[in-house]
Amino acid sequence: MSAFFDKFLIPIAVGLVVTGLAAVATRLYRRRRTTPTPPRVLRRFSLLGTADAGGTPLYYETTRAPGSVVTRRVGSLPQRFELTDAPLGDGTYAAEPLDHL
Repeated sequence: MSAFFDKFLIPIAVGLVVTGLAAVATRLYRRRRTTPTPPRVLRRFSLLGTADAGGTPLYYETTRAPGSVVTRRVGSLPQRFELTDAPLGDGTYAAEPLDHL
């Protein structure tokens, strides 16, 4: 019985364990690898509450995701804005000011 166990059952058991581990590793690799990253889209944001010398609103173009905070110089002071996914009537998205002057 011992010779049968040593010659056949141990190699079969080891082979099954190795095959199982390889299948699990392959599945985890494919699962992680096939998770698509969202495409980066160039968006134009209107910086709310700002205007240049001619009275037109200031814009900011970026591929950053909504919810990001950006710092822009308005006049002579830096001001922080949060990018949103709220569309405006002119085709831009709203960038809300965080620093109230």
